Amino acid sequence: MGRKIGLARALADDPAPLRAPPDWRNAEVGTLNGATVLHAGSGRLDGSWHGQDSDEFLLVLKGELIVEFAEGPLRAGPGEAILIAAGERHRAAVPDGCLLLSVEAVGMRRSEAP
Repeated sequence: MGRKIGLARALADDPAPLRAPPDWRNAEVGTLNGATVLHAGSGRLDGSWHGQDSDEFLLVLKGELIVEFAEGPLRAGPGEAILIAAGERHRAAVPDGCLLLSVEAVGMRRSEAP
């Protein structure tokens, strides 16, 4: 039988979610085919510039997501998503109250970028 996942509840129930300043929480909610990991993210985020070694898909369920790229920012609201290619330098600036689903490769590595 399948499994129902409530993203807000998964974040609330995670005893040790990944955290980022100033008030971002990120909890792993599952994997698909052993290659893709699903994360729930919520709160407020002032991220640093970085790149990663896999593509990343960010689907906004509530609030607003802003991802800054060298060419300028992209904004997404509920029902919209931002796709970030592997190696693409970016940072997220998320106002308080955003809830999103992040899809990325298992073991994805991030590296700081000036």
